[in-house]
Amino acid sequence: MTINTDLLIAAPMLQDYLVDKDTGFPLANGQVSLYIDNQRSFFKNWYYQTGAPGAYTWIPLDNPLNLSSVGTIQDPNGNDVIPFYYPFDETNQNVAQPYYITVYSVDSNGNPAVLQFTRENFPFQPSNFSPTVQNPTWRNYILNNVYWRNIGALNCTNVTAQVIAPSQHEGYTNGDIQFLKSTTGATDNLAFLPMTEVLDDDITPEYYLNMECSGTQAGETVKCIQYPISLHVATLSNVPATVVFQGQNVAGSTNNYVDLYIYQYLGTGALSQPAPILIQRVVLGNTFQKFSIPFIFPDASGLTLGLGGDDALFLRVQYPLSALFEVNHTKPQIYLSTDVPDNDFDTYDQIESIINSPRTGDYKTSLNSFQPFGYVIVNDGNIGDAASSATTRANIDTWPLYNMLWSGVNDTFAPVSTGRGANAYADFTANKTIGLPKALGRVLQGLPTSSTFTYDHTTSLLTVTDATLYYPGSPVILTNTGGALPAAFSGGVVYYVIPVSGTTFKLASTYANALAGTAVAAGADNGSGTNTVSFALGGSYGQASHIQLVAELASHNHTFGSGAQSVFGTSGGSAGTSTGTDFHAFANTDSTGSSAPFNVIQPSTYGYVFLKL
Repeated sequence: MTINTDLLIAAPMLQDYLVDKDTGFPLANGQVSLYIDNQRSFFKNWYYQTGAPGAYTWIPLDNPLNLSSVGTIQDPNGNDVIPFYYPFDETNQNVAQPYYITVYSVDSNGNPAVLQFTRENFPFQPSNFSPTVQNPTWRNYILNNVYWRNIGALNCTNVTAQVIAPSQHEGYTNGDIQFLKSTTGATDNLAFLPMTEVLDDDITPEYYLNMECSGTQAGETVKCIQYPISLHVATLSNVPATVVFQGQNVAGSTNNYVDLYIYQYLGTGALSQPAPILIQRVVLGNTFQKFSIPFIFPDASGLTLGLGGDDALFLRVQYPLSALFEVNHTKPQIYLSTDVPDNDFDTYDQIESIINSPRTGDYKTSLNSFQPFGYVIVNDGNIGDAASSATTRANIDTWPLYNMLWSGVNDTFAPVSTGRGANAYADFTANKTIGLPKALGRVLQGLPTSSTFTYDHTTSLLTVTDATLYYPGSPVILTNTGGALPAAFSGGVVYYVIPVSGTTFKLASTYANALAGTAVAAGADNGSGTNTVSFALGGSYGQASHIQLVAELASHNHTFGSGAQSVFGTSGGSAGTSTGTDFHAFANTDSTGSSAPFNVIQPSTYGYVFLKL
């Protein structure tokens, strides 16, 4: 039976070139033998490729095979070749049949001498994997691999996690394309640069990603670009695939490689996270080169996932660790087959339709009462997991929004039932609900940026660059870095603004106190370090109706009416003398008004408001 050449797996070599385990020198004329793994006395064919594009053929290599004088694998004509392995029974492609390989040095007579190493179950295939004849899936599962809408440039010296370009994000905790680093300190810089080199074997993209380390830091375990592939690790469990990668070493850089990994993220709250699984180290040349590497997605059975439902699969392009380097790469691709297309292209419209689709926390308004799946109606209710008593939605898919509210919105405006615990995940899995920011009868307002401030405890004034952004009663939160907040205030507490001038305001403990002008007591110091005031995300304030305070009245005088009199004179004495008692009397003006609250709601149109999960 003729083998199915689509199932051949290419590997540049067992090692880049084979070396003697004792001397470290090339294993000149060493001998490689390949057997059936579970029948190690029976040889198994391996192959090399020859011919022209569109008409390639695969011919068995010698077995055993003697290496060249520099330890490389050669065809019968003495040409270095890339060997192809067929890890299936040659008479039944549905039966997995990996290799057992031995490598020996040879003596002066060319006979095997010293065993160098062995490889069993090579190349690795899961025990439950059996191929079927299928048409290849020529769809690339790395979205936005051409870096549309990227960050531009980033100094990564003190960065451990940063989104650098948008990609998939629906349901992800670590979605989009990210730079990740295990520890700070190394002088790292990345930049998205315009392509100036035309790719010979693919469509040339507009950008490539340049990454340079010009100063090292010991102890690094991760320094990579992470690309989302699929939400949930079970979706592609044991599925054959191919990663395609365009890479280039910048001339003069000695560490000219990257490592490609598949990372199974088990989701928020998982007891442990498995180590990324190496696909292959890719050695780069001084021009862009296309690499096509078959692999199998790792098995997901037996993994213990977190309870947030955000487990996912990622591709990692890992750079040399604790080492100097400068490399470029672009157009990483994942295909669910061993056969891949000659080129890859998506228009920016296609990419834009996904990267700018609604994200967790986005609002949607409509006159249609239908609640879109993936949204919750904003009805002043609450959300939680499936075992919670949430009034708006109780389901695992609320976790991304729950986490966002818990992390970004103060408990005053997104209260957690029975109080907040150690973290969002602990509260979510304890079946606590979290309140949605109130929306009924309210308008949405833009959120100004945070401001640093100085405080004067003798006047209770906070001074900022522009206080005109802070309206009476605006809810704010204070934070500090490098020191301590003024003694009058506490972190994590909502305060309310009392404007004083264009650059100053005071703070009140309640909205009512802010309107009445009653500020928090001054305290004993001005604080230290850097103090910051920020509007409370999700904050709700204002009144539907209001009884006007005296201080809010326009300054004015009352005059007497035509019948009013003012009398001044004396009694008990004669006119023109100083004897007797002076007297005077005033007539009061009439009282009016009922102190009834008046409507302060702006003209409004009512519809339905939804919030993205």
